[in-house]
Amino acid sequence: MKYRAALAVLLAPLLLSACTTRAPQPAPAVDMVVSEPSDMLSPYGHFLAARHARLSFDYTAAADYYLKALSEEPRSGLLAQGAFLSLLADGRVPQALELAPVLRDNNPADHMARISVVTGAMLRRDYDSALRVVAEGPTSGIHSAFNPLIAAWAYAGKGEADRALEALGRLDRNPLFGGVHDHLKPMLLELLGRTREAEADYREALAKPERVGIRMADAYARFLERQGRANEARAIIAAQLKLNPDNGTLTRAERRLRSPSSNVAPMIGNANEGFAESLLAAATAFGRNDGGELTELHLQLALALRPDLDDARVTLADIYESRKQWDRAIQTYGKVLPDGAFADVAQLRIAWCMNEDGNHDAAVRMLRKIARDRRSDPRPLITLGDLYRQMERWQEAANEYTAAFERIPVIENRHWILLFSRGITYERSKQWAKAEPDMLKALELQPEQPMVLNYLGYTWVDMNRNIDRATDMIRRAVALRPNDGAIVDSLGWAYYRVGRYDEAVVQLERAVELKGGDPVITDHLGDAYWKVGRRAEAQFQWRRALGLKPEAELEQQIRRKLETGLDPVAQK
Repeated sequence: MKYRAALAVLLAPLLLSACTTRAPQPAPAVDMVVSEPSDMLSPYGHFLAARHARLSFDYTAAADYYLKALSEEPRSGLLAQGAFLSLLADGRVPQALELAPVLRDNNPADHMARISVVTGAMLRRDYDSALRVVAEGPTSGIHSAFNPLIAAWAYAGKGEADRALEALGRLDRNPLFGGVHDHLKPMLLELLGRTREAEADYREALAKPERVGIRMADAYARFLERQGRANEARAIIAAQLKLNPDNGTLTRAERRLRSPSSNVAPMIGNANEGFAESLLAAATAFGRNDGGELTELHLQLALALRPDLDDARVTLADIYESRKQWDRAIQTYGKVLPDGAFADVAQLRIAWCMNEDGNHDAAVRMLRKIARDRRSDPRPLITLGDLYRQMERWQEAANEYTAAFERIPVIENRHWILLFSRGITYERSKQWAKAEPDMLKALELQPEQPMVLNYLGYTWVDMNRNIDRATDMIRRAVALRPNDGAIVDSLGWAYYRVGRYDEAVVQLERAVELKGGDPVITDHLGDAYWKVGRRAEAQFQWRRALGLKPEAELEQQIRRKLETGLDPVAQK
């Protein structure tokens, strides 16, 4: 079937737990804005409305409903917890921080309450209070990772370098956060004035390419630039640009280094920025095993400490996109610094979200304007192509991709995806003579790219061309992605086309297990069953495929097969 269109935390807190270890104390009064309908509800009604809003990721409504309920039941730990987490997720961090101390007093093991209390202390430059949170709280589970982070930056804020380094060193032994330690240590050393040690750690970190991030590379380049070693800084950035040629942080660093300055700001300029960096690194390590909620909460705290941390902001916006919260994503991208590293990509993502939200014409106008303003940048045209391809406006998509190619002076390996995308649009618009060269060129640039191997192989099989080579390509794709139902389907269909029906059944049954809701795969399995004499099962699969809403052409074929069987029907 053709394609269309880092660390996990073992003890993530239960975000809506009502459990406490002490008798709940009344929550402090918190300013609130509550929608009018909520005044019609009882406290329990407010709670149910808040729960529903929170499960729908409508944090604004959830926070308002929780606050209304809490004003009527101020001793409820459950309502305080819900209000706190909803406020935090909604970016209303100052209000959330008002609730955090009571929640921590009621349950000292509540991770988000602890980390929020620390954030409040850091914002006040009250580093002793942050250290008391470490001294008074638990030490196991997630706290074993965050206690060293808190202590390291609190001691750094107090100017106690040895203690700061000793605290961060404990993180190196944590199996979940060893990479976070490697990321933060040279920046902490630099902040503490340990220049020689900082450089040694930067070099050691860069020697581990699997752990080197963009921010680490930029931090080291800034370090070298301040030392008057701009040529070495350029080499660091150039090496990273080969791997990430369109990354805004790197391209901005490259521009900065054309006129290097010893006054360039370090990545971390004070303890609060260091703790914000820690929260960003931790959020990245969490991933999105809980739908991104734990990541989201830490990013909001990072932004409270450092509002210019656009890495956190674009990650938040990406989470909103994944939930189809288009308005919230647009608002978040809109807060990206206009002269920052993510300014260009934020504008492209805003246009994409506008289109996803149904504002197609406005999205196209915005992308056209960006393309006019940035005449050498192919990305707005590529985004336009992706937009049209998603809408199955194949020729328009191909035109935009072709225009994007005109802005690319040299085709490199990384451009395989653009060739592949244009090849799809040509194939879908019945222009195989144009599609095939793009697919072959994409495969030349990325010989082991499973998507290209599968798409080109499947198309050849479906056209009854180059069957041996196509089957070999699909086998390679399956080896690379053995659990991809679409690719396994391609192998089954290749066997079917050459009459190896028993083998086709084996592969197609597995494909249906992997990707059971796909009408094409289900139809293929029905065809294979028919060929091996399993007629009743074939008709069952065809009926099931009809229920999966196939495209019109396939629907007609399936209905004919249900009436007359497979043999009189011309093969697809």
